[in-house]
Amino acid sequence: MDALPSGAVVVDVGGGRHCSFAHQLRPDREAHVVAVDISPEELAANTSVDETRVADVVEQLPFADGEVDLVVSRTLLEHVQSVERAACEMARVLRPGGRSIHLVPCRYSLFAIGARLLPFALLKRTLQTLLPETRGVIEFDVVYDRGHPSALKDAFHLADFARVDLEYTWDQSGYFHWFFPAFVLVLAYQRAVEILNLTVLASYVVIRAER
Repeated sequence: MDALPSGAVVVDVGGGRHCSFAHQLRPDREAHVVAVDISPEELAANTSVDETRVADVVEQLPFADGEVDLVVSRTLLEHVQSVERAACEMARVLRPGGRSIHLVPCRYSLFAIGARLLPFALLKRTLQTLLPETRGVIEFDVVYDRGHPSALKDAFHLADFARVDLEYTWDQSGYFHWFFPAFVLVLAYQRAVEILNLTVLASYVVIRAER
């Protein structure tokens, strides 16, 4: 976060209950962190940011053109109906040279396939029973629009980001540690697809895009 100018406006889209990176901002930079979410109930619990605003990233972010220095999201874009429209809104509010960073689960990971095949309410209840730490984290239905790495990159390019870089991870075994045989099989699977560099089967992608 050292590259941010003093007084930078940082927007955490889908910020919900907590901003996971707020503690990494240098106090002397005087960054103003705004959490944006469609849920006022989620934002009401967020005490880690300077300001909260209720809005839908696909419809309109509540900022003027070029007002923002950095837009971030963590496990948000798999929930939106149109990644391209969301990326266009992020591009609109970013200043020239502004940046956007996103952690996105991918649609062909094992957990995402399960989320798309099974009724979400049943899947959520099961997962929160097996993994209580997911309560308050896994709450919203998933869409996975443009949900694999190359399509996500294309969406950001179409939104007129000048540079788009991707980093991949295949790690997903943590979802299966409650049942050791499944954990071992998934661990072997994720290691195999990583060695083969099958990016379409990545479990998560980090998108870094610059205006």
